[in-house]
Amino acid sequence: MEVSQDFPVSSLKHSAGGPRMTSTELTAYGVISFIVVLWCHYKWNRRHFERLASKMTGPPAYPIIGAGLEFVGTPQQVIERIIKLFDIYGSEPFKVWMGTSLGVTISKPEDVQIVLNSSKALEKDQFYKFFKNTVGEGLFSAPVHKWRRHRRLITPVFNANLLDQFFPVFNEKNRILTRNLKKELGKTQPFDLWDYIADTTLDIICQTAMGYNLDTQLNNESEFAEALTKASELDSMRIYKPWLHPDIIFSIYGKLTGLHNVYKTLHKLPNQVIKEMKETYAQRKIDNKSNTIDVNDDDKKRLKVFLDTLLDLNEAGANFSDEELRDEVVTMMIGGSETSAITLCFCLLLLAIHPEIQDKVYDEIYEVLGDGDQTITIEDTTKLVYLEQCLRETLRLYPIGPLLLRQLQDDVKIFSGDHTLPKGTTCIISPICTHHIPELYPNPWSFNPDNFDAENVSKRHKFSFIAFSGGPRGCIGSKYAMLSMKVLVSTFLRNYSVHTNVKLSDIKLKLDLLMRSANGYPVTIRPRDRRPTYKKNTHCSTVNL
Repeated sequence: MEVSQDFPVSSLKHSAGGPRMTSTELTAYGVISFIVVLWCHYKWNRRHFERLASKMTGPPAYPIIGAGLEFVGTPQQVIERIIKLFDIYGSEPFKVWMGTSLGVTISKPEDVQIVLNSSKALEKDQFYKFFKNTVGEGLFSAPVHKWRRHRRLITPVFNANLLDQFFPVFNEKNRILTRNLKKELGKTQPFDLWDYIADTTLDIICQTAMGYNLDTQLNNESEFAEALTKASELDSMRIYKPWLHPDIIFSIYGKLTGLHNVYKTLHKLPNQVIKEMKETYAQRKIDNKSNTIDVNDDDKKRLKVFLDTLLDLNEAGANFSDEELRDEVVTMMIGGSETSAITLCFCLLLLAIHPEIQDKVYDEIYEVLGDGDQTITIEDTTKLVYLEQCLRETLRLYPIGPLLLRQLQDDVKIFSGDHTLPKGTTCIISPICTHHIPELYPNPWSFNPDNFDAENVSKRHKFSFIAFSGGPRGCIGSKYAMLSMKVLVSTFLRNYSVHTNVKLSDIKLKLDLLMRSANGYPVTIRPRDRRPTYKKNTHCSTVNL
């Protein structure tokens, strides 16, 4: 049989030997196989997350970005969308894909208690790294191993004796506030409470944390106060710009723009004060040993501040480095200034919106402190029960931190849905949702201080109110915050009544690092005549008769 001339011999040989792949084809097949193996490995490691996610509702998610589109927008739009998500999905746990990481919202008090009390949920989420340029690794943002040691050492120093020593500072700074507010008397145009309250709380915390008189109420050109504001804005900007999330990119951006100097300026004052106080502390030790002066009498007269207690702990063997001392001091200063200022501004605005509640608060203040100018004491604050109810109701209505994020270090089982949350899940604990569950708080978006009378509190789960977080990593300064806020509000209302044209429905929220009013806190004030309102009301009734 002859081979046709139309069919090349070379083709027959190639066909007889079978198809052969080129090196390019081999490389392509290798790459594809490697990608398939990686994808299978990735899916296998995520099987627990995807199995849980398949059982939950939640906002739509997309590759790589997850549900990120839900949180794109202005700070005001972001908090509106967060609240809307809870309106849609309710208080049951629901999923939120944060990029490729699974987040599960936890709102019911029973589930919140499990997570916040769990030793497997003590680690803060990676989100908190955005604060480290500002607060370093203080109690707020420290990894668990460091947090455990610092918390164990620091907690005992926040006792009644230490807090009682702060009252002269509270009273002094509030007297300055009262004098500064006089310029607003007689004006019909509203002013923003923030302009006065923020300076006051910053002065108080600087004095009680470091023993340093920053005096921003009388000196508006404070380098430290300006750096604190800019650092907060910078951290907030980073959150909303995903391309700045990687540390190396943010570091380069900071150096190119010069913004990294903001953090240097912020830390300059604490570093300087720590250096000086350590030198003074060492000198007092020498003087004690040589008995050259009566140090004990001087120490009794001197205000003992938070930094003093840290240096005492160092003397007892705590071995805090200078950087750790600074991180803890700065953490307390930031945690005790802006957070308190926002709550105080909201509280006074709410009292202006509800004059009948304001009158009731003032009557209690009058009953405890009378009509003189006596300074308030720590014993007096324990009697201001209704005022504390108002502050707690303010924190319920407008929690400063509307979301708390914890990363699970092991599996945790919750009540709702009988779900087991796998290791690596980010638990999104939501005060803004928990505080507005109608079954816990009827008419949840109204201002009702009676929500926190003893009877109503006893009916609710302990974790129905989580404005100060809860469990082992709960806010260490909650007592300090409540005492300082009671002093400020009582001093304010003893001297002025506060008024506004704003309605509760007019308050719009925004979320940067903290949740605050988008339109400020506009009020007017009038001088207080130092008489209880119930006596005035009784008198009016008699006249009418």
